[in-house]
Amino acid sequence: MPWKPAQFKGKKVWVEIDASGKPVVKGGRMPIRYSAAAGSKIYRAGVSGVMMLDEPVIDMEAGVSADKAKAAKSRGSGFGKAGTRTAQQAAAAKVAAGELVASFHRDAVVCFTDGACQGNPGPAGSGAVVKLPGGRVLERHLALGRGTNNIGELKAIGLALDLLDEAAVSGDARIEILTDSKYVHGLLQLGWKGKANRDIINAIKSQMRNFSKLRIHWIAGHVGIPENERADALANRGVSESIARR
Repeated sequence: MPWKPAQFKGKKVWVEIDASGKPVVKGGRMPIRYSAAAGSKIYRAGVSGVMMLDEPVIDMEAGVSADKAKAAKSRGSGFGKAGTRTAQQAAAAKVAAGELVASFHRDAVVCFTDGACQGNPGPAGSGAVVKLPGGRVLERHLALGRGTNNIGELKAIGLALDLLDEAAVSGDARIEILTDSKYVHGLLQLGWKGKANRDIINAIKSQMRNFSKLRIHWIAGHVGIPENERADALANRGVSESIARR
């Protein structure tokens, strides 16, 4: 999708353009985004406040409507929580997860991540499973000592990124990362602003920038996907090691 650099309220943005190279305008407003990252939020700005810049057009990965992202956050998934789901919710969550994974390109690197914590805060751990296109599978767990579940979920993303680096995965490879944490998905894919864990978040975002086609997806936990269950087991191994070290 083509986007052209512009300036809005003193900040550089990108404006969506059509096939003729003109900005897309609907109802006196045009789609703008502040980031070129896949899944970044797309806002609607008044035409009069946008100044186009004489810079090259850039093709960008699909973004997410800021309005839709806000609505999705307020609605929830509708799948309930692991352990308390109804049979209908569990079946719907399993179908949705399977369809998501099946939609990935056959050459994509698919990463499954999970975090765990006993107490929150308490002994914490992270786990990651990485499936490479050739069939090779990498995995790792991490004992975090005392921490929160959110830290465990974030660190699991970092583990997956470390495995990508160690496997020398190309920076332009398709990377699909799965998490069952809406907190992590919101922060790293939807552009939510986090007040806590800023150092961890910034470090992960820095790693993510090494891959131009990286996406993070939310997936319901414990829906029968083997690699997802394995990531959970690895995260709990990290919890056990954290307990043993006390």
